[in-house]
Amino acid sequence: MPRKYLKGFSQLTIFPLTENTLEKYLVDAGIRIPSAQKLAKEIDSSEENIYADDEIWDVDKTVNGEKFTLTLKELPNDLRAKLEGGKYDAETKEYDFTTNDNAPEFACTYRGLLADGTYRMFRQYRCKVTKLKMDLETKGNGNNGAVEIEGMFMSRAYDNKLFTIKDTTAGNAELVWLDTIPTISTSTVTPGNPDQGQGE
Repeated sequence: MPRKYLKGFSQLTIFPLTENTLEKYLVDAGIRIPSAQKLAKEIDSSEENIYADDEIWDVDKTVNGEKFTLTLKELPNDLRAKLEGGKYDAETKEYDFTTNDNAPEFACTYRGLLADGTYRMFRQYRCKVTKLKMDLETKGNGNNGAVEIEGMFMSRAYDNKLFTIKDTTAGNAELVWLDTIPTISTSTVTPGNPDQGQGE
């Protein structure tokens, strides 16, 4: 049986989130984020033990989302604005950030190379950056400079969907799945059947 362990990470793309309500879920066109090196994530949840008959009878668990840490080798200022929420002027090439700026929400897709040459693909439906860390180091101490971004993957309002995962088959024809995030509008979606009216 082919080995399916993860051994790569690439093709990170963000889709600015334009509407996230109980009735609609809409995103803009995808923007590729270059030089992705590493993505670490884990479920963020809270648990409460429920006791009965002098023992733990059940555990009430609430999933809040997924905390993530993203490492990039570089982060151009125009892309930094789309992640962090500052203002970038394409004419002057200046990036301004104020204490009043707030990071925008976006969806994203990415893929992990599997040992058998296929890919595990991911769609995250709502994301927000909470911290950005950049290390500057003198020349001659190695080429280890990178940008570390922390944030939260959250569920969308329409159906509380947090993420979707799909594996490709031999030939990897399904990689086009990463090019889009399905949108939802209740004007074309039948209640109870969210697959209707979605984008491809």
